[in-house]
Amino acid sequence: MNSVYQQNLVKFANEVKSLGGSPLLVSSLTRRVFPSGQLHNATDSLHDQRLAAIQAAKVTNSTIIDLNRASLTYINAIGRDASWEYNYSDNDYTHLNPYGEVVFGRMVADLIIRAKPMLKQWITPNETLSYALWNNLPA
Repeated sequence: MNSVYQQNLVKFANEVKSLGGSPLLVSSLTRRVFPSGQLHNATDSLHDQRLAAIQAAKVTNSTIIDLNRASLTYINAIGRDASWEYNYSDNDYTHLNPYGEVVFGRMVADLIIRAKPMLKQWITPNETLSYALWNNLPA
């Protein structure tokens, strides 16, 4: 796969490197779409974008955090109804409401700390929320 999306990620990562930075690529947050009758088997609709981000990180020797895999695992564990509590509106399974932003923002923060522990000092902890996320509990 070498999509325009992947090409752009490679371009952005290389631009960051050319300026002396260290790129940190993030795969897409999963959508909270469940097939009819499925409560714990969300559709992996951004699988190709996930693979593109991973490949872009590999090509540019950049760090990647796999938000897509982590968020898909989490919403499958907590189920459709609990995951829909984070939706921006009733029929919007892509965007997040303010609480969903906090929940998945915490997930990103925790994944950053795992990938780059030296950044921990700049990230405010939330042990309660982190515990819920990594123990597959609705937050």
